[in-house]
Amino acid sequence: LRVIDRAIQVHGGLGITEDTILSFYYRHERPSRIYDGADEVHKSSLAHRILKGYKQKPAHA
Repeated sequence: LRVIDRAIQVHGGLGITEDTILSFYYRHERPSRIYDGADEVHKSSLAHRILKGYKQKPAHA
């Protein structure tokens, strides 16, 4: 998504018009940042799931 943002900045106002393919990518990829949630949330969730498998099991007496 950084590439799309940068390309739009380089093209200026033309970058968000229908004259370039950039507007298509911008419209379809930009909302995914909102729908999928923040990267930090995904990282935290993944780390939690991974670490859950390493929890110390109780010792048998």
